[in-house]
Amino acid sequence: MKYFCNTMYFLLPSAHKNTMGGILKRYFLFSVFITVCLILTCCKGAVHQADTQSQGTSITSAESYNSIDGSPTTINYAYIRGIWVSQFDMHYIYTDKGVQRDKDSYTALVKTMLQNIKSDNFNTIYLQLRPNGDSMYSSELYPVSRYVSGAYGRELTYDAVGIFIEEAHALSLSVQGWINPLRLMTENELDAIDRSFLIKKWFSQKSNKVVEVNGRLYLNPAYEEVRKLIIDGASEIMERYDIDGIHMDDYFYPTTDKSFDEGEFLASGYDDIGKFRRNNINLLVKGLYEAVKAADNSAQYGISPAGNLKSLLDYYYADVYLWCSVGGYIDYIMPQLYYGFLNKSCPFDKTLSDWAGVVTNPSVSLIIGLTAGKPVLATTGEIDVWAGTDEGKKEWINNKDILKRSLTAIYNEEKTNGYCFFCYQYLYDVITGEPNAAFSQERDNIGELLYYYH
Repeated sequence: MKYFCNTMYFLLPSAHKNTMGGILKRYFLFSVFITVCLILTCCKGAVHQADTQSQGTSITSAESYNSIDGSPTTINYAYIRGIWVSQFDMHYIYTDKGVQRDKDSYTALVKTMLQNIKSDNFNTIYLQLRPNGDSMYSSELYPVSRYVSGAYGRELTYDAVGIFIEEAHALSLSVQGWINPLRLMTENELDAIDRSFLIKKWFSQKSNKVVEVNGRLYLNPAYEEVRKLIIDGASEIMERYDIDGIHMDDYFYPTTDKSFDEGEFLASGYDDIGKFRRNNINLLVKGLYEAVKAADNSAQYGISPAGNLKSLLDYYYADVYLWCSVGGYIDYIMPQLYYGFLNKSCPFDKTLSDWAGVVTNPSVSLIIGLTAGKPVLATTGEIDVWAGTDEGKKEWINNKDILKRSLTAIYNEEKTNGYCFFCYQYLYDVITGEPNAAFSQERDNIGELLYYYH
C-alpha cells in the first residue's frame, strides 16, 4: 500500500504535472489515496486473521478490540479446539496439603498447564468456576469452593481465577467460565456455609427452592428468585473478569420424580409437568444469554448437554431443539458425544449426524464434546458399561483409534464448528505436567489431526 501511494504521482499524465491545475489535481489525488491507505491500515487491526496450517502453530486469535485503546477485549475463535478444565483438574493446583497453594507455586503450575494446552493446539478453555453452588473466586453470591480453598467456610488469600485468565490470554487462549446451574453441595457441606448466602438461607427456611435428591442438594428453577441467583452469578463473572464467555454444563433437572416440584407445578396452570419444567429451563437459558450479552455482546454463551437426544426433552427437560432453532438462547451447543462407533443406542457417527440435523439456526455453532477418559480407563480394563452390547462395551479396550475416527468424522461434517476434550487430567499429570502414558496410543493416533486446518 505504501508503494501504491508513493507511485500515484507518476501515474498522472505528464501534461498535468507542471501546471497549477495539474498540481492541484496531484494533491487532490494524493490526499484521496492517503485517506484510503489510512482506512485500510486501521481496518487491518480489526480483520480476523486466517487459521494457520503449519503444524505446531496454534490457530491465530480472532480477537475483538477496544475501540479506544486497541487492547483485546474478548478472544473467540471461529473454529473451536477446546478443552474442559474441571474442578478435579484444578483441585491439586489450587491447593497443597489441604489449604490454598502459595501464589508463586500456583502460578508456575498454571503456566505449565497452559503451555501443554497450547502445545496441543487447543485454543479455548472451559474453566470450571461453579461446580456445586460454590465459587472458585471470592463471590458476593456463592461461597468459596472447597476445591480452591481446601474446605468450605474458608476465605481466599489471592485471586487464582484472575491469574489463570491473565496467563491464558497471554498465550492467546480463550477462556470461558463454566458453571453448573442447579447442582449444589451436600447437606453436611452446607453446614459450613455462612448464612448470608441465599442457598443457605433457603435451605435453613426449609424452602422448596433447595431440594434434596439422592443425598445432594439442587436448586429448583421453578422459582424466579432461583433463576435470578444463577443469572446474577453469571453476570458477576462477566463483570469481574476479562472473560470470553459463559459455558453451562448438563446438570439440569436431577430427577423425573414429581415430588421435586409438584407444588410449584400444580400452582403454575400447566397441565403437563414436562412442559412446565422445560419452560423453567428455557427461562433460565434465555436469561443467562441476555445477561452475558448485556455485559459483553462479543462474549459467547453456550451449553454442553448430554449427547443422547432421546433423553434430553423428557429426562433433563432441556429443549435443545428450541435453543438450536430460535435466536436469543445460545451461541453454540456442545453435545457430549462420549460414544464409540459400536455403541448400541448412540453410535458416534449417527449421533453426530443427528445433532447436525438439530442445529437449524445458522447463528448457532455445533461443537462436539469428546472424552479422553474412556481410552485412558480402557488401559485398566474398564469397559464402556452403557454401550449396550459386548462388542461395544469392549470397543475402547480393543481399539486405540476411536478418537482419531471421531475427529475425522467431525471434520467431515460440514455443520460442525469444532471439538472439545474432557478433560486435562486425562491428557497430562496435573502437577508434573508430563503426558499421561495411558493416553499415549490415542495421542499418537490423533496427533496430526489436532493441527488439521478446517
